[in-house]
Amino acid sequence: MSHATPPSQTSPKDPAPQVQQAPLRPRPTVTTGSAWTFPHVERRELGNGLTVLTVPLPGQEIMSVQLALDVPLASEPADLEGIGAVTVRTADEGTAPHPGHEFAEQMEQIAASYGGSAMPTSTMLSLDVPGEQLPTGMELFAELLTSTALDPVDVGRQVDASVAQLARTAHSGPSLAQLAANRLLWPCSSRLSRASAGSMSTLAAIDAERVREFWNQMWRPDRGVLVVAGDHADEVNLDVLEQWTGTPRAESTRELTTTAAARRVLLVDRPDAVQADVGLQLGTPGRDHPLWPALKVAAAALGGTFSSRLNSVLREEKGWSYGVGMSVRPMKCGAIASVSGAFRTEVAAEALVTTMQILDAAGDPLGRTEVDEARDHLVGVAPLQYDTAEAVSAQLAVLHLAGLPSIWIDEHFARLAQVGHDSANEAWQQLLDVTAWQIGISGQAGVLAPQLREAGFEVEVISPDRLLDLAG
Repeated sequence: MSHATPPSQTSPKDPAPQVQQAPLRPRPTVTTGSAWTFPHVERRELGNGLTVLTVPLPGQEIMSVQLALDVPLASEPADLEGIGAVTVRTADEGTAPHPGHEFAEQMEQIAASYGGSAMPTSTMLSLDVPGEQLPTGMELFAELLTSTALDPVDVGRQVDASVAQLARTAHSGPSLAQLAANRLLWPCSSRLSRASAGSMSTLAAIDAERVREFWNQMWRPDRGVLVVAGDHADEVNLDVLEQWTGTPRAESTRELTTTAAARRVLLVDRPDAVQADVGLQLGTPGRDHPLWPALKVAAAALGGTFSSRLNSVLREEKGWSYGVGMSVRPMKCGAIASVSGAFRTEVAAEALVTTMQILDAAGDPLGRTEVDEARDHLVGVAPLQYDTAEAVSAQLAVLHLAGLPSIWIDEHFARLAQVGHDSANEAWQQLLDVTAWQIGISGQAGVLAPQLREAGFEVEVISPDRLLDLAG
C-alpha cells in the first residue's frame, strides 16, 4: 500500500530548493576624514557691557547658554570663603516676579535646566533649554540675574548643604589627597590652598545679607561673557539681557603663583582606609608658553591615556592600581599638572617611588611611538570633545575670560599635530621638574608614614578635620 507525499512536504529524495542570494555590494572605501575645525563664532557687545558670543550649530536642538563671570574663588572675602558656591546655588530658588517654587515651575514648564559652579578661575552659570523655548528661557535667566530673591531660608539651606559637602569630603580619600597636594602647592594665603566649599568657620558667617552683598558686587555684566550655542543661535534676540546693569568694577583678583618648595608629602590620616589615595600637583607654564602643545603631549604619553607609562607600569606590570591618570589643566596664570591614583596600602610607598622614577625626565626619554600615539589621541578626540552645544559654549566662555579668541582652538590643534619626539621630551625636561611635585596622600598614617620616611620622603601627618577646618 503506497502513501502519497503530502503537497506541503518535500520527499527526502527531492533536491534541496535553491536559495537565490542577492549580489554583494562592493565594500566601501575607507578614506581619510576631512579636517576638523571649531565652529564659527560671532561676537557682539550689549549696551550694558556684556560680551555675547553666538555659535550656530545646525541640528543641535537643545540650546546651551553659558554665562562666565570673572569671579574666581579668590574674589571671596577671606572670612566668607564658600559664599560663591552658596550664591550660585541659591540664585534659582526664587525671584521677585516668581518667588519660592514658582521660578522652578516656570523653568520646568519649558523643559529648561539651570546649573552653575564657583570655580578657581571663574563663576559659571548655565541654561539648557529647547530651541523653541529659548526666548522664554532667556527671560527667566535675565530674571535670575536681576531680581533673584536670595531668601534667608534658602540661603541657610544652601549653607547647610556646603557643611554637608565638607563632611563628605572628610570621608573621600581622593578628595583629601588632592586637597592635601593643593595645600603644599599654593601659599597659605592663597584661596586655592583650601577647600572650594569653604570651612566650618567661614560658612557659619554666611547669611542672606552677606550673600546679597556679594551678589550685588560680583555679578556684573561688564566682566562677563554670554555664549549661546545651538541651532539658529545667531538669530536669538538677547535684548532682554540689557536690563541687567551694574557699576563697572575693578579688575578681578589674580591668583597668586604656586610655591617653589622642594617635594614634600602631606599625609591625611584615615585609620579605616582600605587603600592609599595619592594626588600629585605641580605648577607649570600655561597656554602662552611655546611648549604648551608639547607639554600636553608629554603629559598624555606619561599618564594621560590607558597605554601611558604610568598605567603600563603601575597597573599592567605591577598590578598595584586599577589605574593612574595625569593631566595638565590651564589656569588664568600658568597651569597645574596633576597625577592621581589609588594603591594597596602595603605597596603605596613603593608605588610612589616608582611613580617619581617614571616622572623623572632624567630616565628613559619618551619614544617616538609613545609620542605619536599620545599626539594622535589628543588630536583625534577633538571632534568628540566638542560634539555638543554645551561643550562648545563652555570652552568659549573659558577662553574669553583667559583673553583668548575662538581661533585659538584651531591654532592649538594645528600646533599639537606638529609635536614630535624631540619637542615632547624637551617639554618634559624643562617644564615637569620631578623635584617640585607636591604630594598629598590619604590613608592609614600608622602604616604609610614609616614606609614613606624610609623611602626618603619628608612626611607631615594631618587629620581630615584639621585639613578641612571642621572644628571651626
